[in-house]
Amino acid sequence: MVRRETGLQGGVLLSKPAVHHRRLIVTGGVTALGLATALGLATPSAAGAQTQQAQQAQGHHKVTVIASHLNNPRGLAAAPGGRLYLAEAGRGGKVCVAGGEQGTTCLGLTGSFDLVTKHGVKRLVTGLISGSGEGGVAAEGPVVPPKGAIPGYLRAAALAELGRLVRVSPHHSIKVVSDVGDQDWAWTNTHRYLAPKDFPDANPNAVLYSHGHRYVIDAGANTLVDVHRNGAAKVIAFFPVPKGSQSDSVPTCVARGPDGALYVGELLGGFYSPGHARIWRVVPGHAPKVWATGLSTVQGCGFGHDGAFYATEFQTGGLNEGPTANPAGDVVRIDRHGHRTHLGVGKLFFPSGFAAGRDGSIYVSNCSIAPAGGLGPQLCKNGGQVVRIS
Repeated sequence: MVRRETGLQGGVLLSKPAVHHRRLIVTGGVTALGLATALGLATPSAAGAQTQQAQQAQGHHKVTVIASHLNNPRGLAAAPGGRLYLAEAGRGGKVCVAGGEQGTTCLGLTGSFDLVTKHGVKRLVTGLISGSGEGGVAAEGPVVPPKGAIPGYLRAAALAELGRLVRVSPHHSIKVVSDVGDQDWAWTNTHRYLAPKDFPDANPNAVLYSHGHRYVIDAGANTLVDVHRNGAAKVIAFFPVPKGSQSDSVPTCVARGPDGALYVGELLGGFYSPGHARIWRVVPGHAPKVWATGLSTVQGCGFGHDGAFYATEFQTGGLNEGPTANPAGDVVRIDRHGHRTHLGVGKLFFPSGFAAGRDGSIYVSNCSIAPAGGLGPQLCKNGGQVVRIS
């Protein structure tokens, strides 16, 4: 029997990847209508994937740019006909507001939901709220400013979209199906004891539609929720961190494994230095269990048609946003025996979303914090990209 599923890892239209910000109203996820065949292959060995002595092989793989000059490309998902759905966080806008946690934030309606084909990129939905620093770098979803601080149409767009799960129809219209961000915020407000320094918080960050369920990962609430047909969000897993951690978990992606379980990747795992991000295995109704360790700043994840698990690492050197930040990223492949192969060393910079192709290739949104004009002459000069690794 063929099951259908689709999702956007890191599928945030408006949030900056790799950063765990506190904000009252946060990013909105988007789920695509395109369908991808689920995998029916053998599960990898959990014990092998966890071992610290897993093989660290450097693979010889070809990285090909299939789309460029994108504005902060984030979540990817397989679409019919070998195409891809893509969420672009936009490039902010011309209305700038000073102050706040992130300094100056420039707002605009530049976010989009796209279809990537061999003929180019088609924007299916445009005019979505976007906020960034000046220059359009690392666009994200800002705190909604009070009345009078920004033009009414921008504030209305932010209130209507941030923290919302939306459905995109075949006719390219969008419909809000859940205020999942508000519900996650309320849940953390009543569970402050789980993260006293961080809660309440919410940041819905990735979407997976699988087996008739709509799953949303929240990087602020550190939860995996199942969004019911009536829009109610039920928490099915909370991801804790070791005692004495610098930060909380910051889960960023979710995928259905060949064994039917859900696999969740995290950005930090409690620490900003490399090697602390974990992959969790979740069976609804049971406590989540750590399936793999030793990764760094995971942004996107999923299973390929080879049965292996893949994780995109935003910064292999650990999370660092400063002027000396190392932009080097990677894709780590973990096979069913736990052996690891690095696919993107020296070729990926600030990568984010992940999607598996039907032909065995994998796809990654690269330079995911770059506007279309790039980050400079030496880094991501052709702006955000989608690349194929084969």
